Amino acid sequence: MNLAQVDLNLLVILKHLLEEKHVSNTALALDMSQPTISRSLQKLRTVFNDDLLVRGTYGYELTPKAESIKQDLTSVLGRLEKLVAGDVFEPSDSDATVRFFGLVPQITHLMPKVMAEVRRQAPNMIVDIDSIPKRHFESLISGDVHFVLSTHEPSSSEQNLYRTFVTSRDYRLLMSKDHPLADKEITVDDLLNSQLGQISLQGDKKLSIESRFKDLGLIDKQRKLSIPVQLSNFNVAPDIAETTDIIFHLPTPFAQQAAKQRELVCKRVPKALRHPSEDVYLYWHKRFHNDPMCQWIRRIFKELYS
Repeated sequence: MNLAQVDLNLLVILKHLLEEKHVSNTALALDMSQPTISRSLQKLRTVFNDDLLVRGTYGYELTPKAESIKQDLTSVLGRLEKLVAGDVFEPSDSDATVRFFGLVPQITHLMPKVMAEVRRQAPNMIVDIDSIPKRHFESLISGDVHFVLSTHEPSSSEQNLYRTFVTSRDYRLLMSKDHPLADKEITVDDLLNSQLGQISLQGDKKLSIESRFKDLGLIDKQRKLSIPVQLSNFNVAPDIAETTDIIFHLPTPFAQQAAKQRELVCKRVPKALRHPSEDVYLYWHKRFHNDPMCQWIRRIFKELYS
């Protein structure tokens, strides 16, 4: 590739094209005309000697080369911005975007205080939060987000990640105020004979406390828990709990917040079934370790959750 052919504006357009996978949406995002984006795509195909975007069954799909480029492009553009702007970061003057990924319980529990502090110190900044369930560190490694809030541990193949402890969490049982167990201390036998809701964020097929029942010898291949509903995210669990006899085992802050707003109650998990507390960490990639904006965000977390 001849670097003289590469226009920085083309790389910005390419970044949006690879994220949007759509010419019209890219044009809207960049406030440019669709023909301009189409011409830019043709130039980019020539520069990279690759189609980059190809039509599939449900719209455009990325070629393998485009997938590879996408992983590095955000980092490259970020370093170029830093090169131009220098290392000085003034929150009050910044209109930068900081991107987070985390599941709903972590986001709802931790981000409101962070948002309030960002708004106070940097009113022109944008905080972009993604809570759609996915592999926790995928977007961090690709450079699509600056931070991840997670109780998960990265695999040995996910290198160059830093983390700092934020808080610990435990669990509660969420159920309707009209549930037969709502006014009593719940026992292991009560739950063994109850209707339970499963939240399978990454396609796992086991209830979060199922292993505890197995450890107690209460379930096996013949006797199983009754799990009539399986969800792929947390958001709808309070609605279902409020209108049915189904009980959900949920992170305490999320369950308590849901109970405040609905006809729901939070109950303690029987001691024999309790998990050890889970630690929540703020993760970031090596590429952002020395970034002044990201250092400032980490200081906010430290001050709020030290």
